Amino acid sequence: MRVLVLAVPLLFLALGLSAREVAITILHTTDVHGRVAEVRSERELKLGGGLLRCATLVREIRAREPNVIMVDCGDLFQGSTESFLTSNRIMVSAVQYLRYDALVTGNHEFDGGVKALRQFYEQAQIPVLAANIRSAAEPALPGAQDFLLKELEGVRVAVVGLTTPIIPLLSRPPLLDDVTVEDSRKVLHRVMPKVRAAKPDILVLAAHQGLREWGDDSANEIKTIARAFPEFDLILGGHTHQAVEWETVNGVSYTQAGKYALWLGVARLIFDTQTRRIKSRKIQLLPVDSTVARERALAEQLAKPLQETKQYLDQELGATTTELTPTSPHPGQSAIQTLIAAAIAEQAQAQIVFHRPLSEASLRSGSIKMRDVWRIVPYDNYIGVAHLTLAELRAILEENSEYYDSENFRGVYGLTYNLKIGAAPGTRVANIRLTGEPKAGRAEQSAPERLRVAFNSYDLASAGGKLPRLREIVERRTSRLEERLDANTRDAVIAYLQAHRPLNIEVLPGAQTGDKRK
Repeated sequence: MRVLVLAVPLLFLALGLSAREVAITILHTTDVHGRVAEVRSERELKLGGGLLRCATLVREIRAREPNVIMVDCGDLFQGSTESFLTSNRIMVSAVQYLRYDALVTGNHEFDGGVKALRQFYEQAQIPVLAANIRSAAEPALPGAQDFLLKELEGVRVAVVGLTTPIIPLLSRPPLLDDVTVEDSRKVLHRVMPKVRAAKPDILVLAAHQGLREWGDDSANEIKTIARAFPEFDLILGGHTHQAVEWETVNGVSYTQAGKYALWLGVARLIFDTQTRRIKSRKIQLLPVDSTVARERALAEQLAKPLQETKQYLDQELGATTTELTPTSPHPGQSAIQTLIAAAIAEQAQAQIVFHRPLSEASLRSGSIKMRDVWRIVPYDNYIGVAHLTLAELRAILEENSEYYDSENFRGVYGLTYNLKIGAAPGTRVANIRLTGEPKAGRAEQSAPERLRVAFNSYDLASAGGKLPRLREIVERRTSRLEERLDANTRDAVIAYLQAHRPLNIEVLPGAQTGDKRK
């Protein structure tokens, strides 16, 4: 009996705590995007990140900290080859091994559709925090709840979960089915009375939303939430892929664990059980770099699918005699953009393709492998074709012109046009010519009544609200929108590379502005 009596004070001594203090450790990841294996930096060629390495840090922390809660803040499984090839089963194994307590839903969770998302959550058997996600049948997602309540050594911790409210502007209706997403503040005003009634000692918000330096936008409402609900002790963020170790927003601590499990977020809160207050806090982002070893047991468990993924990525698909880059003197047009657009045009039998590069990755001259395609097409967008008049196409190009000289400016394949920078809205686009038409004159009058114009599903959804005019036009009955859920951008590029060896990519100007820059 004497040994048991002494064990408690010895534990407090080891943790540096008094008998009335309880340490609560909150671990968090976000925007993992299916990275089980490590990530190779495009610029620095360094290895790091991934849940295999992250698991080593988690195991070490759990071994020394008695009260741990682990949360992911969304965009968990979309974006990696290993997750895609296993229909996300490898991610189910990983999150179960790491013993996550809760998962927040991100926007990319819907890229494969609601059916696939529900299947993932059913397999994972982990609580899903989705206070602002609703459907006709509740819960909207398996295991979904507004908040998680855990009691650790008499300390009650509540974790509320929110996703970004603009998901309907990022994903098309066929992917969302009956799911709706509500405004963050509206939902919190409804949910917080229930949270308060649970009498938590520590209140945490886990959100698939990020902290914008210039202020909130429609996708990220962290500052607004912190002003309206300063009772939160801690906000865990996501969505913007930023690494934010610790900032204070209207008196609320904010932290965000970057992306790809390149960091493990750790918030250690010391709670005084006598005053019922947080006595101190230490918030860190631990680098998950090449110095962190892979967790051996998890690596052995997932060895087969990871080896199969490597073999798949090593497949040779084609070749190019010149380097293809995502940048060009022609705004919106580049060799990578042209490759993607040409592939979509061939796949969808489209006359015109409206697209932009999807990453900063290039294709070096020589052999092109499957892993190269995944670098230039990291998203699982499907292809849609609308039948548009030149007037409708001009309206879309006018809207696009608002983003000239930014990464959001889309290029076009299959036509050129004159763009008058600085002109009044509605008068910037003129003299649209299909590729091969004369440089001036009667091209617009001689064009077919309607043209087959291809887009990816992200742009068809309005690109997060950036292209509402485009969405309104393609959804008109007369546009006869064909949404090919079985035809995605990556498959189109793979087929194009296999059919065109070696590549012969000619970058055409698209928008002609008279700009002489190089």
